[in-house]
Amino acid sequence: MNPRLSRGRILRAVTGLFLAIVSVQASQPQQNQDSYTAGGHLRKPSKHSALPVQGEFQEKQPEPRTQQEHRQKREERYGSFLREPITDPGPMVDGQPETTNLSFIDYVSIGNSVDPRGIPASVSTAVVIGTILSGRTFMNKAHTFVYSDYQVKIEQVLKQDPAAKLAVGGQLVASRMGGAIHFPSGHVTNFLYAGHGFPEIGSQYLLFLWRAIPDLSEYEIITDSGYQLKNGRVFPLDDANIHYDDVSEPVFLDLVQKAVTSSKNGGARP
Repeated sequence: MNPRLSRGRILRAVTGLFLAIVSVQASQPQQNQDSYTAGGHLRKPSKHSALPVQGEFQEKQPEPRTQQEHRQKREERYGSFLREPITDPGPMVDGQPETTNLSFIDYVSIGNSVDPRGIPASVSTAVVIGTILSGRTFMNKAHTFVYSDYQVKIEQVLKQDPAAKLAVGGQLVASRMGGAIHFPSGHVTNFLYAGHGFPEIGSQYLLFLWRAIPDLSEYEIITDSGYQLKNGRVFPLDDANIHYDDVSEPVFLDLVQKAVTSSKNGGARP
């Protein structure tokens, strides 16, 4: 389980609230239209989120056996998020071929109190700067949970995972809850968590990573962390860190480096 989440506290939006949100979203200004479907359903769950990557309800792309075994082991953890199994809604829902399943996360932040807000260095297995090369969305075998895997090219290692020996020029897999699922009927549902964004393919990010299962090489992007680095500025992946929005990249990296150093020193202030 992601160290920023308390067990089983994923709350789905009730129908009345969800419909109220949709009615507001449908009237968004033109420049924000890519954030919503034609019917007004949310597509970008945070200010600086990219669109979710898409996966198939019935996977058509075979995976190597090792990757399949890794995925099955990872998905065993998702029992904490169980809900009614997801089914194909049919080609149209409320007259729309694309809709959104929006959820809210209720959790308690844990970890070393010396971590600056939004910089969870002490609970991170690794901290890297890298470029998102590709992404793919999956649904667990029980059809109760949707998540996305992103392939990241490492450009700088700020905190090393001692078990993995991450190297500049290498690659790693980093996952996020949610994504878009394409059903056999042709319908697409976006599974989103309010305020928690998706990285953009081709963009550079600073990522705080957690290795959920020690003997597997895949990581999770820690909730309420992750930052796009663009034109010398910083843009938070999650809305909880909006206080870092458009902050100077050198200033932000200095904060991160100090937090990483502090975590290596057992939490003592430098």
